[in-house]
Amino acid sequence: MSPEELKKLKKREKEREKELYSKECVAQSINFVVSEASDEVTDLNVLDRFSCYLATILARDKEVVAVWLKIVQGRCEIYLSKNFDWLDKDVKYIDNITKYLKNISKNASEISEDTESNFFGNVVSYCSTKLKSRLDKLKNDLKIYASNKYVKSFKDFFSAKVGDTNNTSLILISLVCNKYYKKVEDEFEDESDFPPKFLGHIKKVGSYAKSIKGIIVCARKKQYKSLFSNIKVFKGRPVIINDQPIYSWKNIIKRFIDEDKYKRLMDKCSKKPEVIKRINKVYTDNATQQPSLDDDDVKQCIYLHAEMNILAPLIIDSKIKSRVFIAVSKRCCYLCELYIDFAIKQGYNIVVSGKYRKIYSKWILPHVKDNNFKARSLTYILENLDQIIEKKLEYSVNCDSPDPFDDSDSDYDDGDDEFMEEYTQYHIEKYTLL
Repeated sequence: MSPEELKKLKKREKEREKELYSKECVAQSINFVVSEASDEVTDLNVLDRFSCYLATILARDKEVVAVWLKIVQGRCEIYLSKNFDWLDKDVKYIDNITKYLKNISKNASEISEDTESNFFGNVVSYCSTKLKSRLDKLKNDLKIYASNKYVKSFKDFFSAKVGDTNNTSLILISLVCNKYYKKVEDEFEDESDFPPKFLGHIKKVGSYAKSIKGIIVCARKKQYKSLFSNIKVFKGRPVIINDQPIYSWKNIIKRFIDEDKYKRLMDKCSKKPEVIKRINKVYTDNATQQPSLDDDDVKQCIYLHAEMNILAPLIIDSKIKSRVFIAVSKRCCYLCELYIDFAIKQGYNIVVSGKYRKIYSKWILPHVKDNNFKARSLTYILENLDQIIEKKLEYSVNCDSPDPFDDSDSDYDDGDDEFMEEYTQYHIEKYTLL
C-alpha cells in the first residue's frame, strides 16, 4: 500500500470512529436502556469469585475497576484496569492489599488476626465513600417504603443483629445486610413483592462484607498458598482522549429521518425532561452554556472502559482463546457487551460478571494490533447502533404513545461469619441506618 493510500485509509478510519462516537451520544440520549440488565454469571469457580471480590473492594468511589486473575507457573498474576488514572492513594491501597494477601496465604490455614483485622480496616476506609452512597440509597428505601412488610422485616432483623441502631459500624451494617440478603434468597422463590431496587441496595451494601470474607477464606486455603504468597499485581494505564470531535445531534438524527419528522421528534423530546437532560449534557456549548444541536464542532472526553483495557491489549492482542473471566465492579455497558459478543464470534471465550444493557457515550473503541479485527468490530457496533437509533426514531415520530422514550430499567460460601464479627469492633467508622 502506497503512503497516499495509507493516509486515505487512516482518514477513513478516523471518520468512522467519529461516526461511532457521535452515534453513541444520540443512542444514549434517546435509548439509554436497551433492555433489562442480565443476571450475574452463576457458574463461576472459586478464583472467578475471588476476582469479583477484588473488583468490589478496589472500586473506591464512582470509578469502575476490572480484574483478570491469571495463573502462571504456580503463581498468581492479577491484572487491574480502571477507567481513569490510578491515584497515589489507590497505588498505596493496592500495595497494602497485596501484602495482606501474601501474609494471610503464607500462614494458611492459620488465622492471622492482626493481618485480617488490618485488612478489614483498610478496605472499609478505602471504600467508605461508595459504601455510604449505597447506604444512603438503602436508607431512602426504608423511609419511602416504611409500611411495607418486607421493609419492616429487614428493620427487625437489623435491630436484632446490631443492638444500637443509631451508631453502627459500616462493616457491621454490611455484614448484617449480607446475612439478610442470603436469608431472602433461601426463603423466597418470588421476590416480586419486595419494593423495587430494595433488595438490590441491600445486596450492594452487603457485598463489602461478602467480598472481605470471600477473599480471606480463599487466601487461607492451603491449596492456594503458592498462588497468593507469590502474587504479582499489574495495573493497566487508562486510555483517555480529552477532545474527540463528534458530529452534531442534528447531523446524526437527519441521517435517519427528514426535516418534518425531525421537528416532531424535537417536540416530543421537549416533553421528556430526562431526554433533554441527556441531550444537553453532550451538546451544550461550553462558552455560552446553551445547547447547540446543529454545531459540528462539538468535542467529547472519551475513555476506554476498564474491562476493554484488559480484553484488548492482554487477551485479543495475545490471541488467548481459552476461557477468560473478567470481573468488573459494575456490570458492563451495552457497547462493551457488543464488543465482547463480536470477540466471541471470532473464537474468543470471554466471560464477564454481568451486563448492564445501558448505552454510555464517552466509550472508546479498543485499538488492537489486528486492523482487520478492529475494522470489523467497528462495523459490527455501528450496525447495532444504527438499528437501535432507527427503531427508536421510527417509533417516536410515528407512534402516538405519550412516552416514546421510556427507560424502564448461588453464592460461594465457606465457613460462617463469626470470625468477621470479631473484627467489627475494631473499626469505628459509623453510620445511622434506621
